[in-house]
Amino acid sequence: MAAVAMRCARGLAFRATKLVTPTQRTTYYGAQTFRRFSRTVTAFEPVRKFTKEHEWITMDGTTGTIGITNHAQDKLGELVFVELPEVGAELSKGDECGAVESVKAASELYAPVSGECVEVNMALEGDPSLVNSSPYDEGWILKMKLSNPEELDDMMDEEAYKAYVKAEDQDA
Repeated sequence: MAAVAMRCARGLAFRATKLVTPTQRTTYYGAQTFRRFSRTVTAFEPVRKFTKEHEWITMDGTTGTIGITNHAQDKLGELVFVELPEVGAELSKGDECGAVESVKAASELYAPVSGECVEVNMALEGDPSLVNSSPYDEGWILKMKLSNPEELDDMMDEEAYKAYVKAEDQDA
């Protein structure tokens, strides 16, 4: 038995692999590259909804972050002023909740949903051009705690909004 065990041990030693680098092993047959751990990570982007007034909202629980779309900021041009709503203001869907002014034009902002304004982007007071450079991230305008989340069902998803903008541009 000892002889058999010894032959097996020698055979294993002959075929043993030697760690060369963290991602490469050398074997009797040559170098093989492998991944030590493999995992699939799925990152979910928040769903963004759009209005016909070119505003967007993304949800985090019952709080929605609201701003104007890239299309809107592009049409307005460089923003020079953003009027923000008051924190604590109760807004109904369609209520005027602020304004944006550019070197070309001014436009009112309308609440895309009903709820309470819980936060405004104070950085826009010092640098309204954040809306131009980053309309979906740093250029958000306000956050609302929704009182009627079903109103989101009336809004467009990204594909529908792109089709709406395309049709609107063709009509212009």
